[in-house]
Amino acid sequence: MTDTIPADVVPADSAELARLQEEVRQLRTQIAASHATSARALSRATRLAQVVSVLGQLADVDDIFARAAGEVAELFNADVALFWLVTDHGVELSGCWGIPAHDLPANAAELPPDLAATRRGETVTAGPAGQVPLPAWLNRDGVQHAAWARLASGAENLGYMLLIRHSESPFDAADSLELRAVASRVALAVDNTRLQRRTRMQLERLRRLHDLTSNLVGMLDLDEVLHAVARMTIAEVPVDDVTIALHGDHPEPISASAGKVLPSAADQADGPDTTALRLHAGGREVGTLTVHGAPPAGGEADALLRHLADLAALVISKALLFQRVREQAEHDTLTRLANRALFMERLEQAVVDAERTGGTVGVIFADLDKFKAVNDTYGHDVGDALLVAMAARLSAAAGPAHLVARLGGDEFVVLCAPLTDPAEARAVADRLGRVLEAPFELGGTRLPAGASFGLATTGEAGYDPEALLRAADEAMYTAKAAARTAANRAEP
Repeated sequence: MTDTIPADVVPADSAELARLQEEVRQLRTQIAASHATSARALSRATRLAQVVSVLGQLADVDDIFARAAGEVAELFNADVALFWLVTDHGVELSGCWGIPAHDLPANAAELPPDLAATRRGETVTAGPAGQVPLPAWLNRDGVQHAAWARLASGAENLGYMLLIRHSESPFDAADSLELRAVASRVALAVDNTRLQRRTRMQLERLRRLHDLTSNLVGMLDLDEVLHAVARMTIAEVPVDDVTIALHGDHPEPISASAGKVLPSAADQADGPDTTALRLHAGGREVGTLTVHGAPPAGGEADALLRHLADLAALVISKALLFQRVREQAEHDTLTRLANRALFMERLEQAVVDAERTGGTVGVIFADLDKFKAVNDTYGHDVGDALLVAMAARLSAAAGPAHLVARLGGDEFVVLCAPLTDPAEARAVADRLGRVLEAPFELGGTRLPAGASFGLATTGEAGYDPEALLRAADEAMYTAKAAARTAANRAEP
């Protein structure tokens, strides 16, 4: 376009000429403004792309908001930029530009109560200071215009962004459009960062669960398994308290609180945050796992809790099976006393310990008197009942500190260890003799009680398990022979 109009088209009317010149001037102004707007939009778009690239490299949400506050304020010529993050625990102020940190009040996380109503579902709300809600704590001096942007990912609200201008320049339609794009990019960066963080946490949790599961699967001791399950549930779900109650011959539940295993079940009332999960394995219910401070149903933590319950059922079932097998291998099936194998294992260990410390081990050998006559007269069922009753009396008299075992037939043996004085073993033998003075009442049949006892200690037999047991056996036969001789002499 040229400033000179050809002579053959120059209007004769000077007013018409002036009008045309004014139109040309306005057109030039519009073109210049359009160029300026395009240049500003291009510059802002370029800068926005750079900001998005930088934000995408940050791995922490607080870092994203801290960086975005300054960058967005510069992009939109804002004097103040504030970012709030919505978390599971509420709202927190995570990014600030234009206000010194030491000037932020304690309630800086509070949002205007009428923000949601003013926004009415829109991503961006902008206008003069008097028409846009502002935080109650914010100093309104000099605030001319404000713009809110909601940071959203789909239907999830991630946070809010507030820009403030002290100048008379309002946030126009172009600003709102671009602010919406900025909010979308910031929300995307935040969402990606949170997703990456959740993914890392899940991978770390899976790694820990793999390690814990590997250790748990390798455990065979029932108490160790129960304690490990309780600790794992508290630490990994997490929950406040765990109680595991087993069915059958396990009346005392295992309870854990805040990661510390307790000796007995916590006396806690059921509440809304209490969940009881039945432990099923192999088609049968082995017990119940009850947690206090349980996570909401249907969530990720709840799914983890149920996975741990299934795992617990399997390892507890295996531990129970191992316990039964070990019980059968180490205990007499009739009397439930220790058998010869377990007795010899404990005796050998007791002798080793006593030899190292200079202590004493005692062995008491007991043999029922006239047991064969009981079997022959009343039958083996009565004989078995007599053995069970005798086992109960011997166990009660010996006490929990001493191991009572049935070697076979009517032979019983008691391990007294550790002892500081050989006289302690003699005191145990005397108690055993006294509890057998009273006859047994078995199914209406009164049977005389009596047994011959033999006592030996390491002070006499030395620190040799086999020699110690043999010495006690010989002492028992000596006592039995002496009793028989005395009985024969007493006969008329």
